[in-house]
Amino acid sequence: MAEDRMDRFERNLDRYAEESNQRMAHLKQFLANYFRDVARNAADANERMDRTDKEIAQLSHEIRFLLAAIQGHTSQPTPPAHQE
Repeated sequence: MAEDRMDRFERNLDRYAEESNQRMAHLKQFLANYFRDVARNAADANERMDRTDKEIAQLSHEIRFLLAAIQGHTSQPTPPAHQE
């Protein structure tokens, strides 16, 4: 009877160990997928930031150009667009 209990105890331990190993394998796979996704998202975000920085620089240049054109136009005593 004690041997039956010991066998049952060992079987339960084996089963729990196997279940624990399976959960650990699933957790490792989940974490690997998660970190892969995080890395990919970070790379995508960096690309978008680079593109946005370039677009902002281009727009800043265009705004400076337009501002200079407007200031030049309004500083003339009789701007060409408003000749009398």
